[in-house]
Amino acid sequence: MTHRNSLPQGIEPNMISFSLGHPDRTSFPFADLETATMAAFKSQALAMFEYGPQQGEKRLITRIVDHLNRAEDLNLKYENLMILSGSTHGVDMVCRLFVGAGGGILLEAPTYKDTIHIFRDHGSKLHPVPMDEKGIILEAMTDIVERLSSEGNSPKLFYTIPNFQNPTGRTTTKDRREEILDLARRYDFIVLEDDVYRDIAFEGDLPPSYFALADGHGVLRIGSFSKTLAPGLRLGWLIGEPEVIDTCMNCGTTQMGGGANPFVSSILAQYLGSDKWEKNISRLRENYRNRRDIALSALERFMPTGVHWTVPSGGIFLWLTLPPSVSVYELQAASRPKGVVFSAGPGFYVDPDDGKFNLRLAYSFVAPDELEEGIRLLAETVEELSR
Repeated sequence: MTHRNSLPQGIEPNMISFSLGHPDRTSFPFADLETATMAAFKSQALAMFEYGPQQGEKRLITRIVDHLNRAEDLNLKYENLMILSGSTHGVDMVCRLFVGAGGGILLEAPTYKDTIHIFRDHGSKLHPVPMDEKGIILEAMTDIVERLSSEGNSPKLFYTIPNFQNPTGRTTTKDRREEILDLARRYDFIVLEDDVYRDIAFEGDLPPSYFALADGHGVLRIGSFSKTLAPGLRLGWLIGEPEVIDTCMNCGTTQMGGGANPFVSSILAQYLGSDKWEKNISRLRENYRNRRDIALSALERFMPTGVHWTVPSGGIFLWLTLPPSVSVYELQAASRPKGVVFSAGPGFYVDPDDGKFNLRLAYSFVAPDELEEGIRLLAETVEELSR
């Protein structure tokens, strides 16, 4: 069963919650991180408590760069990467520095709800682009970009979650990525790929990142330890061309902040000095693949005709489409008394009128023995509402 002590905000005891895109609590490598913490204290305790370099802890940068180069056959240099206080820091900083108030942002429809929130905080103009199973629909994106350009309001940024997308679980194909990069070059907007789920791949080869396909030009890429270690560490990274990384390092908040979390950075630099991170990632893949398979099997067994869902090849999300006779808000209201909660589709759209027949199921936080029961109860409720 899921750990019930200190449940996340909004989750009640005895609830089966598909609403949280949180890691499995049993996956946290407590012992290894405790060992790394003690070793860091012995070797560099003073530095851990002081302000750090704006770019981030040097050993940590080097070890992340080495990991990415090995895993993806990249040619990253030390100058291509800076440490972030989680992926949220990266999204916020890029929007502030490279878009600004009133600047236009293209984004997937649907997309991660909290990035919509961040972009709105900055006063950005949001231009959602519809998706299909292969990613952004290029024709729709081209039409939007051409229209905005003709009006003198060319977009400054395209925000994408290219692998195992939140909320749909979809992965953008290589062909689509290349076509989008060509459009970005022609109309001079930045591609910001939020690639925090890439390591949680279950089968098949992933397409090269936008950053790899573009050889770094015009692309910024965000990664994070939140999904492959623990979100409480609050550390991630930003990859870009050296001059772009310099711009981010020299901005006011980075200069004033003294680097992202030197204390935890020192611990993770110690932890990444062995192969423990790669082993933890391998365990996560098996864990989440098992949960995905349980969830997909339960959907096949229990869901009535007319309900459709994505089949992700990695990550932690499923995206369901309900029949037109069942609104997601009706389903939400009827499921909660049965002890099942999930995220309603409209929250992932710029226009809240969209997504009324969609819902996101996150299977990472739900224990395996609860997955089937939760989906059975959801299916039962859909059937009741369809009558």
